[in-house]
Amino acid sequence: MSTGLRGWWHRRYADEIAAPAHQDHYRATLQLASADNSLYFSADIVLWAWWSVRDKIPESLWDIARSGITHRAEEVSTRYRLTAAERVRAELNTALASWRPVGQSQVHARGHCVSVGADPELMAAVAEHEQSLQQQVVMSWSEQRLQRQREQMCSLLLDPLQATAWWLLSNQDKAGDVLAVATTFQELQRILAPAKQSESAGKLVDELLATKDGAVKARAVHTLKKFLLSYERQDLADQLQVFDE
Repeated sequence: MSTGLRGWWHRRYADEIAAPAHQDHYRATLQLASADNSLYFSADIVLWAWWSVRDKIPESLWDIARSGITHRAEEVSTRYRLTAAERVRAELNTALASWRPVGQSQVHARGHCVSVGADPELMAAVAEHEQSLQQQVVMSWSEQRLQRQREQMCSLLLDPLQATAWWLLSNQDKAGDVLAVATTFQELQRILAPAKQSESAGKLVDELLATKDGAVKARAVHTLKKFLLSYERQDLADQLQVFDE
């Protein structure tokens, strides 16, 4: 037997060779928690168990073995939703293949998963929910893409040079129309560009009097009153009293 084959043979049967002769198997259907709240897999599992005390079989052998296998199985099953039943079966056969002691007991257990399933209606409901979530993600991506396209288009319409360059890239066989296209984009910029708001002293005063910062407003009112009174405009200074409230 080659070295590689001997190594494989040793790994395949090391657990069985190490286990005492006092071992037996038992088949059970386990309800395993899933990643979906309050929803469970139904797993058909064959359990093997052996015990360290050779002169007496513990009465609770299979309860202990089943408990240990269930805990090990749920370390796998709780990572998956009901729609991943076949994936769970494969993962369980990896996780349960080796002998392990169950807690502080003298019982060791391992298992083989024959099948994993779930209630068909629950699986359909979970699948529908997953599809709905996927559609929401696609719609979100689509909306984000449209938003980026709108922003890009707005930017181009306000930049005749960039807009003309983009047009020319897609219409290189129409180079003779570039001047007319550029003129059109310039006209669009003139129409669509937001109006520039000119700054003025009056606007600045309005902003100071409308501020929510009480200290800034009080200082502005005090300064304006002194200025108006210096020009003997008591009438205008009196109108500022409304801002003292």
